[in-house]
Amino acid sequence: MTLKTLILCPSARLARSIQTDIAQQHLQAEQSQWHSPEVQTLSQWLERILEEGLLAGAITAQSSPYALSGFNEQLLWEEVITQSLKRNAFGELFDVSGLAKAAMEANRYVVAWHLHVPSEHQAEECRQFLWWQQAFQARCSELNALESVRYLDWQLAQLAGSSSALPSRIAFAGFDQTAPQEKRLREILVQRGVQVEDYVTIASEAAQAQHVCLENDDAECRAAVAWAAQYLAAQPDVVIAIVTPRLSEVRNQLADLLDDVFYPESVRPSLAAIPRRYNFSLGTPLAQQPVVQAALHLLRLVTSYQLAYADVSAMLLSPFWTASQQEADARALLDAKMREKLPAQFTLASFITFAQKQHEDGLNLTQLLRDLNAVVAAVPSKMAHAAQWGEVLDTLLEHLRWPGERTISSLEYQAINAWQKALQQLAQLDVLGRRISANQAVAYLQQICTSQVFQPETEQTPAIQILGIMEGLSKPVDAIWCMHMNDHIWPPPARPNPLLPAFIQRAAGLPNADESIQATFAATINQRLLHSAREIVFSSSRTSGESQLRASPLMQNITMLDADISLAETLAEQLSVKAHETLVYMDDHMAPIVQEGDHVSGGTGLLKAQAICPAWAFYQYRLGAKALKVPTSGLDSIMRGSLVHDVLERFWAKRHFADLRDMSADDFTLALKQAVSLTLKEFAASTDVASAAILELEHERLFNLVGDWLQFEKERGVVFKIVGCEVTKIVQICGIEVTLKIDRVHQLENGGLEFIDYKTGQTPKTKNWGEDRITEPQLPIYASFYADKTNPVTGIYFGMVKTADHAFTGVGEVNFETEQAKRKPAFTQNFVDWPHLLNHWKASIEDIALELKAGEAATRFSDASDLMYCEVTTLLRLPERQLQFERFQAADAQGGVE
Repeated sequence: MTLKTLILCPSARLARSIQTDIAQQHLQAEQSQWHSPEVQTLSQWLERILEEGLLAGAITAQSSPYALSGFNEQLLWEEVITQSLKRNAFGELFDVSGLAKAAMEANRYVVAWHLHVPSEHQAEECRQFLWWQQAFQARCSELNALESVRYLDWQLAQLAGSSSALPSRIAFAGFDQTAPQEKRLREILVQRGVQVEDYVTIASEAAQAQHVCLENDDAECRAAVAWAAQYLAAQPDVVIAIVTPRLSEVRNQLADLLDDVFYPESVRPSLAAIPRRYNFSLGTPLAQQPVVQAALHLLRLVTSYQLAYADVSAMLLSPFWTASQQEADARALLDAKMREKLPAQFTLASFITFAQKQHEDGLNLTQLLRDLNAVVAAVPSKMAHAAQWGEVLDTLLEHLRWPGERTISSLEYQAINAWQKALQQLAQLDVLGRRISANQAVAYLQQICTSQVFQPETEQTPAIQILGIMEGLSKPVDAIWCMHMNDHIWPPPARPNPLLPAFIQRAAGLPNADESIQATFAATINQRLLHSAREIVFSSSRTSGESQLRASPLMQNITMLDADISLAETLAEQLSVKAHETLVYMDDHMAPIVQEGDHVSGGTGLLKAQAICPAWAFYQYRLGAKALKVPTSGLDSIMRGSLVHDVLERFWAKRHFADLRDMSADDFTLALKQAVSLTLKEFAASTDVASAAILELEHERLFNLVGDWLQFEKERGVVFKIVGCEVTKIVQICGIEVTLKIDRVHQLENGGLEFIDYKTGQTPKTKNWGEDRITEPQLPIYASFYADKTNPVTGIYFGMVKTADHAFTGVGEVNFETEQAKRKPAFTQNFVDWPHLLNHWKASIEDIALELKAGEAATRFSDASDLMYCEVTTLLRLPERQLQFERFQAADAQGGVE
């Protein structure tokens, strides 16, 4: 036989597996040379045959149509549907992409199964589809292009009329459902004298099958992985498979569990890419690969008008572009500063200007700025064809030194190769005759990479294959675990195409047409599975959330296994349970003591944090940890509050209550407008977070809010003289230097001082001022450590500057002038007089300061809501401590029972 035997497969994965199986068979037979059959996918072989026909002259180039890629076909359907919906008043509300996918499927059924829909049976949606189909085919004729289903018909017609040589024998492997075009292909091959047969991938005898029922979907995944681990531990050389009809939904969970059980060391970043002996038949979208994701981010960075801070932040921390190692620290600092100084969205030009300023202030961003400026100059502003954009985008990435300085891994190398194929798909858009902008080109490339499945090649022969239930094995394996055998999943529910009459789909026996077709199909798959291994375990779930589930009807004749089933544990669970007894507990609540002369920053915030939770004070103030800011669109609540403070400071400069009382309405308006304008002008000079329009709105808000507050103070009628606004004073509290910054200090007519702290949000809790541990110590600290004997403090108040809710809340000497039982606030009833309360505050605050000096840093608090403004809650490890607490309680309970 001079011509080789050919094996045709529906997927490249199955083709590779069959080639590997054949080679291993010859190696096991100790053969050094053999004649291996050719294994290809059906589409690959047809393309090759037609290319040979073109070269031999059997097919003329003029008659050869262009084959639309799947992405091009989707775009062409969307174009046709969009044009149609322009005549519909509600056209913009339709999901054009979803309609295009449904139309593609309906068109495939109509062409491949030769369906005809009589006019009397055409519902509105069917008539609409037929109109779209007519317009679609007209566009294809203009472009001399064919969609995949009609292109396959054309290929078959060329094959039937060609005289080119064919293999003497062709075997079909893995085709569960033979579609009409595949049947037609077999008929053509037989007519041309080819011996057609099926390549056997299953065993002649059925497997020993069992059915297990587990609690839920999570338990099924854990049981499958535990079963795999036990099987391979007992027989290391076997090959097993995990099969599920819901592979796309549980893929990540299975991958995580397999890593936790078989490769726990992969949790370390340096070992994340170690080779695995498991393999998924279902890849992930190419756009999810970090190196490709970085490329898409970079291209959006240089082609989009508006940039989101989250995207820019991700790029600054990415290792896949310019100076990722040399300037890593500087880029991280730039990210932190960007969050503080730039708005949630900004332009690339404003970002480059900001980065340049930070560079001039000392951050080493030389290479980053050089490459960004170079790429900005290289971005064309004109519309161009997709093929031209493919070359341009590749050049832009070169300017940005993608994929970075470090050596790429094997996985990244394969992803970069797949990226190049995505660029080639982008170039294929030229067949549609469109000219697009840079932004559109990147958007199309994003869609291509999202739809393109990336399946890296494994370096080792997989011991565990994880497959979708539709995918066949190249040969029987030792054992299979088949998951999700519930009746709402398997057989799969009927899903007739909504654009074609259901009865026509049923009559033609189309896939997904009705329940009987699905049942027949599922039974066929089940038979294949039963002959694909020596042993097979089917599993189903009892519950899903609150729903009770039933097993698939196909499990009726499968023996139920009642034995206990092991469940795999995550790495965290393994360490928590198995390593629990070997853990050495140490008391870690003490931090280094504060030595004499040590400076601890934080002011009153430090003592507040220490009072609420000592660990908060240690991490945030002594160690300097803090959360990165999250920019907002416009001004956030902190900025708005600061602006109110600044306006009030400017207004009261060189003024007293008498000035406010005696001012005319015009003078008041002028003074307040001047204070607001100067405040916003200074704010705009220091940050770019707000646009001119937002600042104009803020001007109106500040004028109204502060104006109403000042009117409230005027009507209140308490006479005072301003001592100072934003007063700063450094005091010593038990040897700890604390900087006081008081919003306002004024002196009453009796000579006493009152401290005012403006608040624009929630009213602080003052009840704790009467307790031993003061968790709102700011104003009590002012009262206890600011004043001297010549100017006694007579009151401390929060000035609540809030729309329609202005008030002074606090306590002062005046509160003690009423009978003790009638005093307000209620905590003042526990103190004899005002000096007694001042002494309590001083003693309580000094106790907190001494505690801080001694190094007390325990995670201890009375109310979790008090941690609302804590920036280091992650470091407090609250879930871990809760778990420890529960375990100690459980241990105590067991001890009590004993």
